[in-house]
Amino acid sequence: MEERLEKKYRIAMVGNEQLVLGFKLAGVVESYVISGQQHAESTLKKLLERGDVGIIIMSSGVKRQVRDRRLMETIDESILPLVVEVPEKGEGVTEEDTLRNLILRAIGIDISRMFKNG
Repeated sequence: MEERLEKKYRIAMVGNEQLVLGFKLAGVVESYVISGQQHAESTLKKLLERGDVGIIIMSSGVKRQVRDRRLMETIDESILPLVVEVPEKGEGVTEEDTLRNLILRAIGIDISRMFKNG
C-alpha cells in the first residue's frame, strides 16, 4: 500500500476539443480529443490498463459513446485509476457539479480534506 502512495500518477483527460483545451490550460498535460466510438473505447482501455494513470477525467459525451459492457463496468468500478465524468457544455451544470463534488459522488471521499493542514 505504501508503494502506491509514493508512486506519482498522471491525470488524463478524454473528451471533446473544448474540454480538452480547458483542462490543458488548467495544467493537465495528457489529453485526448475523441472522434467516435472506437476511438473512445480504445483510448479508455489503454488508459485503464496503464500503471501510471491515477485519474481519468472523461466527458459525459465520451461515456455515452462507450458500447462495450465490460468496459463500462470497468469504468464504473475502477478505483485506480479513478474515472471521473464531467458534464459537457450545455448539459445543465449546477454549482454542485464541481470536480470535488464529482469525485465525492464517485468514491464517497472528500478529497479536499486530504490536503488540508491541521
